[in-house]
Amino acid sequence: MQSQTSRFLLSGVALAAALAVTPARAESSNALRFLAVGGSLASWATAFWNGAPLTDCANARWQTRALLARDGELNLLSAGAAYGDCQMLSMGGWTLSHQTSAMVGRWTAKGTVSGADSAWDVAVVPLLHWQRPAFGGHRMEVEVGVGPAWLSEPHIGDRYKSTQFQFSDHLGVNLVDGSGRWRVGLHWRHISNLDIQTPNNGVDYAGVVLAWTL
Repeated sequence: MQSQTSRFLLSGVALAAALAVTPARAESSNALRFLAVGGSLASWATAFWNGAPLTDCANARWQTRALLARDGELNLLSAGAAYGDCQMLSMGGWTLSHQTSAMVGRWTAKGTVSGADSAWDVAVVPLLHWQRPAFGGHRMEVEVGVGPAWLSEPHIGDRYKSTQFQFSDHLGVNLVDGSGRWRVGLHWRHISNLDIQTPNNGVDYAGVVLAWTL
């Protein structure tokens, strides 16, 4: 079983690698894309392989969620809500749960740019949370997710993205309150269209995420 699970995980990571090397723009962080996409695929594969429940949401709650981040000449302020964390499995001291996030983000560009100086996006992303005990009852969490997004301006700042439909890749390292009331952490988000149409100038936002249970 363990070796079969390992092969299943490797296949997910291999698929992620193929996605990660797709050119978005030269300065995109392919390593972080690999971790976000590969981690998401491998996590779902592990859950399905182990027969993990997808609807064990007895203790799920709504959280408000905000992200403040930047990439070069672009700033992002994103806010929305997330529902979860639905428990899936425990493995080697870690627990895996899933949460669905719906966010609206405001993009602003600084200085003189070739495209629009502001835009907004809507993204719905299934987030996967790997947690383990940290200190004082708190938990450390690795967060990954991939989902669809819609961008109001395909040419924002100096980035020409060709399409309004985009993919939103997420990777975070969070600290979670022992009772699950809040989570705070460092977050990275990549937005590109997977070369559905080119040019496909990707955006790599890095910043801080905060979520609070309603």
